[in-house]
Amino acid sequence: MTLTLDLNLPVWGHVDRDAEFSDDRRYRYWLTRRWGSGPALMFVSLNPSDADEHKDDQTTRRDMDFAERFGYHAVRLLNLSDVVMTDPKAVAGIADPISSINDEHLDREAARHDLIVFAWGSNADPARARAVATRLWNICRRTGGAVACLGWTADGQPRHPSRLSKNTQLSTLTADAHPDFVDVDPRWVALLTDSDVLDSPARGVSR
Repeated sequence: MTLTLDLNLPVWGHVDRDAEFSDDRRYRYWLTRRWGSGPALMFVSLNPSDADEHKDDQTTRRDMDFAERFGYHAVRLLNLSDVVMTDPKAVAGIADPISSINDEHLDREAARHDLIVFAWGSNADPARARAVATRLWNICRRTGGAVACLGWTADGQPRHPSRLSKNTQLSTLTADAHPDFVDVDPRWVALLTDSDVLDSPARGVSR
C-alpha cells in the first residue's frame, strides 16, 4: 500500500539569504530570508542553530512556511540568546549566551517591523523572556506595531513553530488597540509587564 503525504507547504523558488555573525561566528545577530518584494515578518526565537547565510535549518524553514502563509515575503530571525548552538537545552549552561550587542539588534529590528512573532518555546529563561518581550512591546507602543505568538506552552511561553500544525493561527496583540491590557489574555499580561523594564528609562530606537 502506498501512502501519499501532502503537507501543502510552499515550493520555494529563488530565496535571497543573508545573516550577520560575530567575527568568530560564535554569535549570530540576525538571519534573513527573502522570496518576494513584500514585507518581512520578524521572529524572536530562543537561540540560533546551524542556519547561516547559505544554509537553512528546520526552524528557518518553518518560520518561512508560516510567514508565507500569513502573506509575508521575507523573514527576519533574531533570538533571546544569540549564541550559536544546536542543542537549545544547553543554552542555559553557557556562561555568555548573549552577546553585548544582541539587545541592540533586537530593539532596532523591532522598530522596523510591523509585527513581531515571539516563538522561543519552553526552554527560555522566564526572566529573560519577560524582559525582552516587555521591551519590544514598549517599542511597538511607540511605533504602532504588534506582537504575536503561535500559541502557548503549558508554562505560559510562546510556542516554538517546529511541531505546530501548518494551520496554526497567530494570536496577535496590537499596541494601539490594547494600551492598558483590558480584556487581554493573562498570559500576554504576564509576559509584557516586566517591572524592571517598565521602571527603567526608555531607550531611543532608530529605524
